[in-house]
Amino acid sequence: MVQEYEVIVVGAGPAGLSAGIYVARQKVSCLVISKDLGGQLNLIPKLENYPGTMMSSGPLLAKTLENQYLVFGGEMTFDTVERIDEAETGLKVKTTRTEYMTKAVVLAPGKVPNNLGLSNENQFANKGVHYCTKCDAPFYQGRTTATVGVGGYLLESGILLSRMASKVYLIYKGGGLGGDKDMIEAIKKKENVELVPNTSIKSISGNNTLQQITLLDNSGTEKTITVDGLFIEMGSKINLDFVKHLVTINTKGEIEIGDGGKTSHPAIFAAGDATNIPYKQIVAACGDGAAAGLSAFNYVEKLKGKPGIRADWKKTIGDTVFHY
Repeated sequence: MVQEYEVIVVGAGPAGLSAGIYVARQKVSCLVISKDLGGQLNLIPKLENYPGTMMSSGPLLAKTLENQYLVFGGEMTFDTVERIDEAETGLKVKTTRTEYMTKAVVLAPGKVPNNLGLSNENQFANKGVHYCTKCDAPFYQGRTTATVGVGGYLLESGILLSRMASKVYLIYKGGGLGGDKDMIEAIKKKENVELVPNTSIKSISGNNTLQQITLLDNSGTEKTITVDGLFIEMGSKINLDFVKHLVTINTKGEIEIGDGGKTSHPAIFAAGDATNIPYKQIVAACGDGAAAGLSAFNYVEKLKGKPGIRADWKKTIGDTVFHY
């Protein structure tokens, strides 16, 4: 027998878990489906820019959000969503292991950073190798860093690091930098930035943390340099194959959303890094996730002929529930 939930959330990162919390608090059945807990939160060993939290970590925040969600009666399963289709009574969500029926879906699959494909790259993740310059550059004040990537991702990484690190190696495969001309000129004027064109990273090494990277240029010459941190900015990939036939996706591969996380499908809402929000930050994902969750709840309530709510704050007086 196919299990039914009023709302299903895809993804257990900050956006998905926040959506789940705000749905579950309304006492409707909610299921979060995700490959893992936390998503990109697991790439953050130190978290210092989340309001109200000093020097926490991504995994700790993920666990805290999960606990909140479960306390409110939500359910979670670790699985992969393969396809979402319309059905007579709502939406059918097919996963690797089973199928579910639901009235509304919140999409929060996040994104996955592209890596360099080095054999020991995972060994140094969060131990000198990072995939989010905006997140982790502040931990390299006055230290030696390198950044490798493409286009605007690389330029932004280089500029951010130049404001904090004592030395920045800017590594790229081509002969010239690509992207915004003003940013390129700004990079070239940075005295602590050394441009390393026509070069790729052959290997990385260290003991418990990253210590050296070996460069290989187009002539076949190798060079090993000592660095404290390596920032990989090769862009990210978002997997939306399972739902691209139901929602509008922009040229960047992101889900187009409007107010409250509404997509082009009336029963599907979205939040987080997989959407066209301009700021890919944890606090933004949480806020948008909460809004998408409330929108999904309101959609389900209107199917029942009820008015829905505008806020999550409520108080029960006698037999009446007041929302304010």
